[in-house]
Amino acid sequence: MANQHFQSGELRYKSRDFEGAILAFTRAIEIEPTNADIYYQRGISYFHLNRKSLALIDFNQAQELQPNNPFRYSSRAYIKDACGDISGAISDYERAIELDPEDAVSHNNLGLLQEKLGYMKKAKKSFDLADELADKNEFFNIPKTEETDLTVEEEALESVSKEPTGKNQSLFQVVKQVFTDKNTFREFLTFVRNGLK
Repeated sequence: MANQHFQSGELRYKSRDFEGAILAFTRAIEIEPTNADIYYQRGISYFHLNRKSLALIDFNQAQELQPNNPFRYSSRAYIKDACGDISGAISDYERAIELDPEDAVSHNNLGLLQEKLGYMKKAKKSFDLADELADKNEFFNIPKTEETDLTVEEEALESVSKEPTGKNQSLFQVVKQVFTDKNTFREFLTFVRNGLK
């Protein structure tokens, strides 16, 4: 039963009906209150409606349910930063890195926040680690196949922009390339750093 509500929430989320998604995810949580993924998806829906404090509550719950999952910390760090809690976001990125030292994106995002606070040496160290990890081949072991299982976020990205970008690529294809090609990923990290100064 919870799965039906969760799937309904995913469909509503993909169609950008965030209010409907929240209702469906709430029903799923009532049936299965220990599923971190449901809280995470509802939190994303709240975030899209600019209800950041409610998003943070759900991301906190997802983290409490999976305290050793680095993704729970890195995703919550993003929400904390959006809420203006930079020091809390830094702590979460640091915890995510403790749990997964090979996470180039968390190192990069930590560097961005350190830079925002003026900690330039720390930021440079984080950026250097992100670049080093981006150069490792194993970071890019994501198979490049036409038929893959997409996450909800990837499917949403694909549905948001069906218009071709560049050489007839959808937005999702561009995003996928960023995280599967090490040269493109390095360019992305440099762009993010330079664009947010």
